[in-house]
Amino acid sequence: MPDIFATNKYDDKIAVNNGDKRYTYSELKKLIASEIFYITDKKRNVVITEENNFDFIIQFLALIFCKKNIYLISDRKRLNTLDLEYDILDTNTKTDINDYKFPEINPKEIIINFYTSGSSDKPKNIKKSLYNLICEAEDIGKEFNLKNKNFTFVSTTTMTHLFGMTFHLMTPLYNGQIIGTKTISHPEDIEKENTVLVTTPTFLSAIPKFEVPFKIPPEYIISAGSKLDEKIFEKLEKQSKIIEIYGSTETGVIAHKTHYSDDFKLFKNVKLKINADNAEVESEYFYESKIAINDRVELNNNLLKIKNRTDRLFKIYDKRVNADELEQNLKLCEFVKNCYILKHSDKLACLCALSKSGQEYLLKNNITNLTKKLKQHLNKYSQIIPQKWKYIDQIPMTKSGKINKDLITGLFDLNLSLPVILDRQLSENRVIYKIFFYRQCNFFKGHFDEFKIVPGVVQLYIAKELANMYFNLSLGQGQIKRIKFSNIIEQDCIVNLKLEHNEKQVYYEYYSDNEKYASGTFLCENIFKGV
Repeated sequence: MPDIFATNKYDDKIAVNNGDKRYTYSELKKLIASEIFYITDKKRNVVITEENNFDFIIQFLALIFCKKNIYLISDRKRLNTLDLEYDILDTNTKTDINDYKFPEINPKEIIINFYTSGSSDKPKNIKKSLYNLICEAEDIGKEFNLKNKNFTFVSTTTMTHLFGMTFHLMTPLYNGQIIGTKTISHPEDIEKENTVLVTTPTFLSAIPKFEVPFKIPPEYIISAGSKLDEKIFEKLEKQSKIIEIYGSTETGVIAHKTHYSDDFKLFKNVKLKINADNAEVESEYFYESKIAINDRVELNNNLLKIKNRTDRLFKIYDKRVNADELEQNLKLCEFVKNCYILKHSDKLACLCALSKSGQEYLLKNNITNLTKKLKQHLNKYSQIIPQKWKYIDQIPMTKSGKINKDLITGLFDLNLSLPVILDRQLSENRVIYKIFFYRQCNFFKGHFDEFKIVPGVVQLYIAKELANMYFNLSLGQGQIKRIKFSNIIEQDCIVNLKLEHNEKQVYYEYYSDNEKYASGTFLCENIFKGV
């Protein structure tokens, strides 16, 4: 990578594919130089929140040569957690600068700060040096023989997360590949050959639901964030070369596998020490000398078998329960598509994504009988089973492809019953949820006992919370512009909830094939702000 900026050796080579425009390294360097002049006088600590990949690349590389401390935050709501003086780097109008000489830098002195929520509400700061990122990109290139290839790297995730930074930016940059800046939202968005898709199991598991599969299958698919389902893995590797990565934001990459039935293989320069309750990682991919991981693993001649996470062992009624094992056993039930079990208020709780047969059983019977069936199934495997249950169509995931533990915990913190989401149709600025308001919901109690209906305030709350969850917003009080109630929603009713988002507002509408029940608008800006 230093040769790119210290010489003109690669100036005519294509570096970035930004939509219809291709940028050579010469053109890219001029834009970076312009950005350097713009940010030189910024504070020592600079935050990048840019979601546009092309602008992010320019800003990130400019900050490196300005020798700033870089903070990558994809969610602006997390800015109030920073206890330091900083500047936010906004998009700048760039002008070309010729004959700029990039300064020498020491990669070990350039610090990049990533954030991961982990299992708590407070984001955890993960510090890396540019040297760590370069070492990782170099070893990835060697492991998969990327030099002298002609690939374009694209991604479904963002570069503010380490996985996106590592595989969408640093790996192609260091190994002379092209960076495609278009964010991939659907399989049909890949329109060119020789593509490497950087993505998550969440995106890949949804591919069977899309009516249009890959127009042109990627040459490689790189997946990380959580375990890739073996059936999905097996299906995808018939058309693409799959690389599943094992690692974390803290450790960087640890191991990989390229076939669904294989064990993971350690990267060449990663060392692993196996302890009784965890393992310790050593590599040049992180700032510390070693990091403990909360996984029980077996290592045999650099082949890694992952058994379970030690941080998912819960003590309930003086007995230890392995949440991973409970989940695997629950998934053996035909009613269950996926599930996540957690400890909540000293009891086990389960968020369960129902299969089609599970949804059919729910609709024909009721939620009490469904829960009873699932408990009976788990009783065959464990004396300790979840006492709290909620149901949904899919387990919530973060943008980086990890289970959204904070959101799930929040669902169980609510005293309000939530209707069951049966299905959803997704697009970039719109989502349509199919929702079942089952009669056991607690908001029916005391609200017209002889003729139970869904209260208007509950309709507003559900629309607001689902909009916040899908569009990553923070809608609250003072942001309701318009409400219209057209018909009542009765108990055991299935309705559609459509949410449409633009820069200024979110429009919601409850409807079915025959009726329109309610609609309204949330403003994205709080109308009471500053009052």
